[in-house]
Amino acid sequence: MMEHVIIVHFHELSLKGKNRSWFEKILLKNIKRHLSNLPYKRTRILFGRIVIENINISLWDEYNRVLSDLIGIRNFILALQAPLDIDQIKTVSLKVCKSENIVGSFRVSARRQNKNFVYTSQDINQIVGEYIQEDTGWEVNLTSPTIDILIEIVNETAFIGTKKIGAYGGLPVGTGERALSLISSGIDSPVASFNIIKRGVTLDYIHFHSSPATNKQSIYNVESILKELCRYQMDCKLYLFPLLDIQNLIMEKIDSKYWVILFRRAMIKISNLVASKNGYKVLISGENIGQVASQTLSNIVAVQDASMIPIIRPLAGHNKEEIITQAEKIGTYTISIEPYQDCCSYFTPPNPETKAKLERIKKLEKIINLDKMINNYSDSLEIKEISSYE
Repeated sequence: MMEHVIIVHFHELSLKGKNRSWFEKILLKNIKRHLSNLPYKRTRILFGRIVIENINISLWDEYNRVLSDLIGIRNFILALQAPLDIDQIKTVSLKVCKSENIVGSFRVSARRQNKNFVYTSQDINQIVGEYIQEDTGWEVNLTSPTIDILIEIVNETAFIGTKKIGAYGGLPVGTGERALSLISSGIDSPVASFNIIKRGVTLDYIHFHSSPATNKQSIYNVESILKELCRYQMDCKLYLFPLLDIQNLIMEKIDSKYWVILFRRAMIKISNLVASKNGYKVLISGENIGQVASQTLSNIVAVQDASMIPIIRPLAGHNKEEIITQAEKIGTYTISIEPYQDCCSYFTPPNPETKAKLERIKKLEKIINLDKMINNYSDSLEIKEISSYE
């Protein structure tokens, strides 16, 4: 019985230079974590690709699901192995083709890592194509075939398959240091977080809530969202902070049009303290320029001033349709549109400030002595561990 393997192709790390082996080792480690609940013999790096050997073909749908979520790869192929012999390559190619149980058109797409093999890629395409056509009578279609027979000549082996599954690409998680993401249960911040995970950054999260003035649905929604995001990162830490006491103080003493800006500055200051204590390099925010009143350029500047470390806003220039499309793709959208009470929007005044002046905001903060309240943040912080494989 022939052994089924999965051939994993790199994405951006294929362009790396002297430190490429470091990226490859982290990707290999991530593959093993993602496959922890599935059987295979071993994984190995082979000439710019990773081979997952001796998988259980009856569980292909599970391998497909898990590897589709693996950040750092371009695609992967389910394949059979054949020795470097053209007759055996023809035989296995026909077997793979017929295993699809589809009658239609086909093409052969060969490529060689081993340039010493006597047949060129075009030779293989022609020889194998003629063999399959003679046996099946199928039509050759080079532009939109029903089946594309993929042949990779690597070292002394031919890998032959038809199922090439695209992945998200990017850099392997764990190659880009650590950051803290301000996460709500809305649509934007989960998408912003995913885009940073795709750059290899390991994320933990902080969520602010106004319980008991608001219900705890936003907390439950965020936990569900993070389980989806952990499909890509495996596990993460969630910091929960009750903002209500600080909000009440702001609402008691400050004009309502400044409430949301001061709420957000308080969140940023608290997030900075968490970041400083736990070694997070930057903060991640789902802000989108002009989407709501608090996200004008002037207000973003007023909020940014509260941070001692950079705040990265991956979605700053995106429109809502683009963000929704990506949220649907990564699996967070249906959770994000569930009803919840947000700690800022629940207290949004009718006429919020859209062009805040930083000097004015700083004076208002001194009135309420915000920094003194925030310095006691650790007494209120709750920490949860989230995993996609609980």
